[in-house]
Amino acid sequence: MILRKWVLLALLLTGAPVCAETIAVIGTGNVGMALGTEFAEQGHTIIYGSRSPLGLKALDLAKKTKGNASTATPSEAAAAAEIVVLAVPGMVVEEVVKGLGSLAGKIVIDATNPLLMDEPMVFRYGVATSNGEIVQAALPDAFVVKAFNTISWPSMISPEDSGGPLYVAIAGNHQAAKDKVATLVTAMGLVPFDLGPIEVAHWTEYAAVVVLNNQFSARQNFELVFRPVD
Repeated sequence: MILRKWVLLALLLTGAPVCAETIAVIGTGNVGMALGTEFAEQGHTIIYGSRSPLGLKALDLAKKTKGNASTATPSEAAAAAEIVVLAVPGMVVEEVVKGLGSLAGKIVIDATNPLLMDEPMVFRYGVATSNGEIVQAALPDAFVVKAFNTISWPSMISPEDSGGPLYVAIAGNHQAAKDKVATLVTAMGLVPFDLGPIEVAHWTEYAAVVVLNNQFSARQNFELVFRPVD
């Protein structure tokens, strides 16, 4: 927490934009919780989009989130926000975004991975292209940025426990949108790096298959960590 406060102070002193915005987090699982609470720490207003916005899970998460966090249906949350975060199961993301209404001109952060489970705890990649591309095709007038799908939710909350800087891969077709997401990443105490257009999103999504299949097996468990090479 101390590290992130210093990061926020550094952003302010260097003139980097840290303006408060309304962010809709679609999904109230671990990833939605981690990103929602972290963005709230930066001063953003969070609306959690849930199929059960008056359910105990959603309301409790909003209560635990700093600031004036609230809950709404996914479409209501998306309509009220400048930035929309997709933190839902990867194989339903296309159905979810098609139910959000028009997101023209908004930044959409896709944090999902398209995973299928053939048998208990055996995963495979579930789409022909990538979730990033699928979301961008479903929302042609929005600025889709792939991000946060290669980092665990505990590391989103406590990156200082990782033993070194954690790098977050981002991909998208709109540079200003990627720059905005990079600012959010940096303020979390993480380090963004730009992979390129949305078409390369599948590079990072495939990595989740490797990590999970090792995690739920007798093989060595590991976490996917990007670090620069000198």
